[in-house]
Amino acid sequence: MIKMNSTDRNIENSEDPIRRAYFFLKNHSRSPDAFSKEEFKIFANYPNPNNFDTYFSKKFKQFLEEAPNEPSKFLVSRIFKKYSKWEKFRAFYSQSSKIKVNYNEDYYKNLIIFEFFLPLANEIDLRSSLDELFYRDTVKLALKKIPNDEINRAFSKEDEETEEHYIERICDWMSERFGGYSIGTVRGRFKTDDLKTFTEVAIIRSRGLDYLIDETTAIVRFIFSIGSPIKNQVFYNIDQFSENEDECIHSEENIEEANQIRYIFKNLFVKSILDLVNGEDEIWMLERGIRNRLYIWRIETA
Repeated sequence: MIKMNSTDRNIENSEDPIRRAYFFLKNHSRSPDAFSKEEFKIFANYPNPNNFDTYFSKKFKQFLEEAPNEPSKFLVSRIFKKYSKWEKFRAFYSQSSKIKVNYNEDYYKNLIIFEFFLPLANEIDLRSSLDELFYRDTVKLALKKIPNDEINRAFSKEDEETEEHYIERICDWMSERFGGYSIGTVRGRFKTDDLKTFTEVAIIRSRGLDYLIDETTAIVRFIFSIGSPIKNQVFYNIDQFSENEDECIHSEENIEEANQIRYIFKNLFVKSILDLVNGEDEIWMLERGIRNRLYIWRIETA
């Protein structure tokens, strides 16, 4: 039995059909019991039953989902929580906007994820440098700095294709695959020397030096999908979860695309990042997805 406060009772006893419809939805949003349209209609008690049918189709149905095991019955969906206050529900009722949208699910079996691990102090400069790769002008300039014989091995140049059209085609290819990046932060603790004893660390500290240091690291993440998406017609289908977790489509086209992504990423993104954070002892990048790699760039020693 759901407890009602005084406001609920006032709404339940109200002669206003809108308030009664609201109470019905609110009551059933906390109940696992399915209901029919007719039960809803009777409770709302619209003076003109045809008006209820109209609002059921245009308004109330946005808050409902079909009961999976009971034909022609409904449950109140989670979206109603956003309108569970009477004032907000009343405002929604008087508007013509649609609040519920349907989504189609696409998924990719193949992807590449690059993650850079950098000291947080570089974040502002890093953003500024990477943001340049959102502009065709700077991307074209970076591509033109790559020797022709190298870039032509990654992207075949068509016969009679002009240099300008060739560069524009690679820019279009990038535009389809690079939408952005995300930056998160993690806190870590590191030792600055070989493994020491307590006594050795005490000596280090007596010299005003640190053996353990705290550092906040910025993780810059890039995600690239490979191949065409697969459309999933059934939202929850046990068969799709039964697939081999390691299954990847190693077609020639996907392998070529993955290598092109790695090539462009290293020549544009990695070079930009290495130039920016020049001076760090080590720079780490993790590649995950189709294959797993840890790349570490260290300062050259004479």
